[in-house]
Amino acid sequence: MKRARLALAAFVGLSASLSVAGGAAPADPGEIQRVLDARASEIPGTGIVAAVIDDRKVTFYTAGESGTQRPLDEWTLFEIGSVTKTFTATVLAEMVLAGHVQLSDPVQKYLPSSVHVPTYEGREITLLDLATQHSGLPRLPTNLPAGDLNPYANYTPDLLYAFLNSYKLTRAPGATFEYSNLGVGLLGFALARANNATYEAMVRSRVWNPLHMNGSAIALDAQERARFVAGHDVDGRVVPSWDFGEPVVGAGGIRSDIADMAKYLDAAMGHGPLAKTMLFAQEPRSTFLGHHIGLVWRINDASGFIDHGGDTAGYHAEVVMTGDRKHGVVLLSNGPLVADLASHILDTTYPVTPAQASLKLSAAQLDEYVGMYTNDADKLTYVITRVGTQLQAKIVGQPSAPIYASRPDHFYYKSVIAYIEFVRQGGNVVGLILTQSGNHIPVYRLGADGKPLVDKLAPGYPPVVTPDSATLQSHVGTYHSGNLAFAITVVNGRTFAKLGDQAAYEVYPSANDAFFYKIVDAQITFQRDPSGKVTGLALVQNGRAITYTKDP
Repeated sequence: MKRARLALAAFVGLSASLSVAGGAAPADPGEIQRVLDARASEIPGTGIVAAVIDDRKVTFYTAGESGTQRPLDEWTLFEIGSVTKTFTATVLAEMVLAGHVQLSDPVQKYLPSSVHVPTYEGREITLLDLATQHSGLPRLPTNLPAGDLNPYANYTPDLLYAFLNSYKLTRAPGATFEYSNLGVGLLGFALARANNATYEAMVRSRVWNPLHMNGSAIALDAQERARFVAGHDVDGRVVPSWDFGEPVVGAGGIRSDIADMAKYLDAAMGHGPLAKTMLFAQEPRSTFLGHHIGLVWRINDASGFIDHGGDTAGYHAEVVMTGDRKHGVVLLSNGPLVADLASHILDTTYPVTPAQASLKLSAAQLDEYVGMYTNDADKLTYVITRVGTQLQAKIVGQPSAPIYASRPDHFYYKSVIAYIEFVRQGGNVVGLILTQSGNHIPVYRLGADGKPLVDKLAPGYPPVVTPDSATLQSHVGTYHSGNLAFAITVVNGRTFAKLGDQAAYEVYPSANDAFFYKIVDAQITFQRDPSGKVTGLALVQNGRAITYTKDP
């Protein structure tokens, strides 16, 4: 199956996709408050609110501050970004169960006759295709008005119709997963037309009112505006909130508070007047990247966790529940990332991503990376620019995002868990390797003639291999060198190493028993006895090797 294009900026896709172990106990209240406080402290003036549900008991948490005179509380409003998509799915499920629409209906049925939704060899795009991200439509429309600060505000029905009338599908609907804000926006738009209502009026009638979600909105009145906190980017700067034109509002336009989102999570866990509807929406219907997907909702194949996340320029949201629907969490933030915290709260074996210190590079050093990079196979085009002393990375069709150097040629995002390794040949930067969620994608730098500078990229990191599960599990345990402990865990096929009281960092396999860090220049080699049993490991860093013995 063709690899799905990764999302690396706010509101555009899989940035919050979870990979969790499952089966471990949820965190206790003290641990929950600790991780929330620590994350909120990373961006001064920002905060996080949380609702944790255990067997229907709801506990609320706050951490940090609102950045306004009004303190954070259960009624503070946040943008929830792509979590909006699950509300669109709820409306679709409710209408299907009521017999008002069918999943097999072509979306063309709910648009004006003058609009011609693209087809592929006679195969039409159905409501199900849109809801499972298998429509064949791109992530974003090609005629989205320019501008990063409020990119979706001015997208009108006429622009949507013009795009649909001109776009040609490259594959059959239903064939391949590709995350599409446009697709779910179109779904919400079509359903609203079927209801003869705006999207907001439709969601209020079919979802918010039955669940008594009285604090949620899209267009804010004066009282709601007073509850709405300012969003912040990863460097703590206040950024504008986002508005959404009617054709895309169903993909990301809802604002909500944690009191309302706790009610929504409880319903998603199978309780209340919309229980049947929301369970229907979560039924697995297709697959992608280690997950099944229902109507928008994602189901992790390894853990059984059901989730969806959302990110806009200054806000982050995450909704997750266990497969048995006994435990769940909602997190809303106006700056800090929260997806990893949601995983950790429901399964404490999942490590919290540590804060990372960045290396200051000179303008001349940063300029070496500036240019355009492409990967035709994955339809990925990167534009790297420098703004002052900050390097910016922009995937064409997405807003730009800052990247930070951990060491020369190695950069990381703060807005998502992803890394960029710039590759050199003959001292010159000729491409980059993008790493996210276990995927490693080469992206080739273009020369003045518009052609790639090289035919093949040789990364500075060793090639990553995929050991089998038994091999990875044989590494799990605690290792000691004197009083210093080294803990190795495996979460969904990904290995994490934790030295002493430091944070846990992911390490990557270059061979069955050989791993390397990306955050620092260090390697781990596991040692086995003649019977094949792992007995220890060697940590190599700065030319020094330290041996650790595995505990019995």
